[in-house]
Amino acid sequence: MLSMWLILVLCACTSVLARAPNFVVILTDDQDLELGGLTPMKNAQKLLAEQGATAKNWFVHTPVCCPSRAQMLTGRMFHNLRNRGPGGGCMHINETLVNPDTFALKFARASYRVGIFGKYLNDWDVHQRTWPPGFERFFANGGGNDEEPGGYTNPTYQDQDRVYQGHPGEYAGYGTAIIGNKSVDWLRTVAPGPQPFVLLITPKAPHIAATPAPWYQHVFSDRFAPRTPSYNFSALDHHWLVAQQGPITHNESLQIDELFRNRWRSLLSVDDIISEVVATLQAAGVLNDTYIFLTSDHGYQLGQLRLPMCKLNVYDHNTRVPFLVRGPGIRANSTFDAYGSNVDLAPTMLALAGLPWDDLDGRNMLPALLAAPAQTSTVSQTDTCHYIEYFSLGDVVRMDHLVDTQNNTYRALRCQTQTQGTFLYAQFYNLIDWQFQHVVFREFFDLVKDPFQMKNIVHQVSPTLLDTLDAQLASLFQCKGEACRTLVNLHL
Repeated sequence: MLSMWLILVLCACTSVLARAPNFVVILTDDQDLELGGLTPMKNAQKLLAEQGATAKNWFVHTPVCCPSRAQMLTGRMFHNLRNRGPGGGCMHINETLVNPDTFALKFARASYRVGIFGKYLNDWDVHQRTWPPGFERFFANGGGNDEEPGGYTNPTYQDQDRVYQGHPGEYAGYGTAIIGNKSVDWLRTVAPGPQPFVLLITPKAPHIAATPAPWYQHVFSDRFAPRTPSYNFSALDHHWLVAQQGPITHNESLQIDELFRNRWRSLLSVDDIISEVVATLQAAGVLNDTYIFLTSDHGYQLGQLRLPMCKLNVYDHNTRVPFLVRGPGIRANSTFDAYGSNVDLAPTMLALAGLPWDDLDGRNMLPALLAAPAQTSTVSQTDTCHYIEYFSLGDVVRMDHLVDTQNNTYRALRCQTQTQGTFLYAQFYNLIDWQFQHVVFREFFDLVKDPFQMKNIVHQVSPTLLDTLDAQLASLFQCKGEACRTLVNLHL
């Protein structure tokens, strides 16, 4: 039964929804939580976290760019968006299942004005003269290059039906600043108007090359990548990709430290965007009618389990991400424990706007957001799981370390239960096993005793529990809509 306080807040939020709230979503690229990815963002902490809610358990389902973004945009699981077989597509994503089905179109049909500024899907061709339906303003690319120029410096963008690459003036210079300027300019146009709006700001930061703005290139010179307990740890009881890792050398550690500093430096420009967005909303008189979200498409690693950089793996440093939100009905300086994910963002936004969302795979997280208690976190979900699924991109090498290969194909459950505690259970497969039929390796981690996933205790787990988890994974792999929301609840 809902507490009287929560009922009152829900009623208050309903009155807000009747006035059609606005939404701003700021999606970063590769921003971690475990390694302090939010630490350099003082504006985010002051203007979002202290004025709203912080998730303690927000995850992605597929820790790589294109699938994660596709899931966030559609509210659908990876297995409902992927190709019919391995290879091709945008990191196995069938883009024809994404572009016509984003939440942009659902909001546009409800008379919202919708704009995106920054990275869309990785394989997006900026030279086409069309863009996905629902976006009134489309200023985007596929993320640009991983090297300069064309990454952060003078990137190429599609601006509606035209292409710009380092053109003099407004399209030249530092990419995050360009994205910020363009998005704030559009916000100044739409915010005072009678129609509600959805603004997606999707900068490249802190993705490699993590090039900082010239005015931030010398900050954090005294900082080093965190040496977490799993840093440079030889995990011989893990699956082959991790077990065969050689040590992080001294020279590699220096590169990791410099990348860490540049990641933080590049995020300072995103933090500047947050400040400008809030100021613009305030000036237009709509700040109190607007929900602002900050999250990432996945986490990152910098030497954890001897994986020098990148993402692509099942562990928390890759799947657990920041999530901050402020807006009507959300208590300032609050936190919530409830498991949530990028697939839940679209349903939650649609629910806040009073629009249908039940056909999506994700959940409406509004009750958890409104129940978030101030400063401390006592609201939790027990006997619930987060589902993870990933198909390898093939051999991916970083600093002479193999960080992905075909047998790094997996599905997993990260669960919080009353009887079994909090744990991560993963099944590993070969990429050609497109239907997850033949398990080649298993991992199980007690996340209370082993929060950095360093000791695989699968051989200590009862066969009955493993059978239950195997059956749950098989069902989740086939789920759609309501079934996905139901199956994440375990009964152990």
